[in-house]
Amino acid sequence: MTGGVRSLSVAIALFVVFAAARGMPAEPGKKITLAYSAVSMTWLPVKAAVDKGFFREEGLEPQLIQMRGNVATAALATGDLDFSLNISPVLNGAIQGLGLKLIAGLNTRPLFSLVVRPELKTPADLKGKIFAVSSFGNTQAILTEKHLQHLGLKKGEYQLLALGATGARAAAMEKNVVQGSLMPPPANVIMENQGYRLLGNTADIVVHPIAGLGTQEGKLRSQTDMIKRALRAALRGLVFVRNNRSETVRLIMAMNQIDEKTAARIYDVSKNGFSPDGLLTDDDLSIEWGFIQQETKKTAVPVSIAHDMTLLREVQKELGLK
Repeated sequence: MTGGVRSLSVAIALFVVFAAARGMPAEPGKKITLAYSAVSMTWLPVKAAVDKGFFREEGLEPQLIQMRGNVATAALATGDLDFSLNISPVLNGAIQGLGLKLIAGLNTRPLFSLVVRPELKTPADLKGKIFAVSSFGNTQAILTEKHLQHLGLKKGEYQLLALGATGARAAAMEKNVVQGSLMPPPANVIMENQGYRLLGNTADIVVHPIAGLGTQEGKLRSQTDMIKRALRAALRGLVFVRNNRSETVRLIMAMNQIDEKTAARIYDVSKNGFSPDGLLTDDDLSIEWGFIQQETKKTAVPVSIAHDMTLLREVQKELGLK
């Protein structure tokens, strides 16, 4: 062996040792794909795991892909997609018999606030008012009614008006066509900055997960190691978001291109929505599952077919979370 080759071999060996000591993969990471339907605070723990290098330290190279829910369902079923970050496409695939499984939850409670016009100061002021929903009968509308009823209103004491996306609902509030709407971050806090009021966070009222990790059950058997590494990275991101306020605020600033004060307020009103440990139960999924059952007319199918927390529990033990 020549001196040059020997030196190169020693350098490579030292890099491998150094990488292992730092918890870094010695070789390029395995590419994995994760789909999301829209930029959203609900999957912030995965964004944190990407930015902080938790996936890289697990030997994975994550690729985040924006994808409509029905496309994600099909791609998961065929194995062309590794994970969905939105829960609904996974539940839809599960009830259709496509073998899709939720394997972790990122948030167990919805990250909505009830945003109302400035002149409405108390729950009593909400009687007789009109509230914008994205569409009738969907999850956001169901949660709007639960929120209003939690504040003491009864059916018949308020009206709902279907107006579509967040921007359209905000515009209707500005024109006083409607007087309130359930809004996600960052819109809820941005509107608060403009003088609107927040009358409670839905996370304090109802359990309803929106984001998590879902995959195809075939991958749970054939790529168990990859699944566990992805779960480990995502759980580390979840713990990071819940326990590192200042760094997470900076992440929210960059993700939404907003100032620090607004990002800090978003963190504070959203934190309770994030799961403490990633676990999901039948009860957690009951609202969304009931909605999907009605849509598909498959009311006899139990939600238990749609989730498998076995590998999550193993990873929790490895990370000392249980």
